[in-house]
Amino acid sequence: MDEYLESSDGPIWHYKTESFNDLRDLIENKINNIDDFVFRGQSSANWGLTSTLNRLIKHARETGAKHGPVDRFVKQHLDRFKLEIRGRRGDNPTKLEEDDLWALGQHFHLATPLLDWSRSPYISIFFALEAIKDDHATPRVLWCLNQHKIKSVNEGLSDRQKMKLIFPDTDDNKRLLGQSGLFSKGPVMSSVDEWVKDKCSNSNTAVLLKIEFPSDNNFRKKALQKLQLMNINHSTIFPDLIGASKYCNVIAENYEI
Repeated sequence: MDEYLESSDGPIWHYKTESFNDLRDLIENKINNIDDFVFRGQSSANWGLTSTLNRLIKHARETGAKHGPVDRFVKQHLDRFKLEIRGRRGDNPTKLEEDDLWALGQHFHLATPLLDWSRSPYISIFFALEAIKDDHATPRVLWCLNQHKIKSVNEGLSDRQKMKLIFPDTDDNKRLLGQSGLFSKGPVMSSVDEWVKDKCSNSNTAVLLKIEFPSDNNFRKKALQKLQLMNINHSTIFPDLIGASKYCNVIAENYEI
C-alpha cells in the first residue's frame, strides 16, 4: 500500500493512483479490512466532505443573512419542508422520523445535513467520473470512511457531537437501493474530514482515506467502460427516466460524431 501513499496526516491518509488498474489494486489488494469502509466519490480532490446545508448556511452568511443560532435555523428549515410536502407524498403516506425526512429531502434536492455514501467503492468511483470536466489538472477522488472506527469514537461523544451513519429504509427509494447507499450526518457546520481530524486525532490508524486518481477525459472514458463491464452505469444505479437519459448520453460519447 505504501507505493500509493502520499501522506498520513493523523487519522486521514492520502493516496495517489495513476491508472484504473492502480485504483483497483489499492482497493482490492492493499487496503486492510476494506469491508469496514463506506465510500464517496467526488469529481474534485479540492472539495471537502461538506453537506449542502453547510454550504447553504455559509453562502447565506456571506451574502448578508443574519448570523442567528444555527440549531434554530436547521429546525425551521426542516419544519418548513414538512409543511411544504403535505399532500405531495401520495395517499396515506407513512409518518417519517427526522432522519427519514432529511433523507427524503436529500433525494429531492433539499439542502440537508446529510452526505451521500455507498457501500460500493466502484459505484462511488462512477459518481466521481460522472461529470465531464474542463479542469484536468485537479484529480478526482474516492473517499473511504471506516464506519467501525466512527462508531467507536461516537461512544465517547454526546449526541450533538456524533457523526451518525444512517442506513434508511430503501423501500421508497429505488435509487438508494441501486447505489447501495447510506448517509452521514454530523454536527452542522462541520465537514466529515474536519470532524475526523478533530475527533479522531489520537487514532494511530487511518479513519478516512483520500484516494486521488486522474481527471483527464481519456482516463474517464476508459474507466467508465470498465465500470460498464461491472454493470455499473446510469441505467443500473438510476432506475428511472433520468438514469435512462444519462445512460444514453454516456453511450453517445463513444460514437463518432
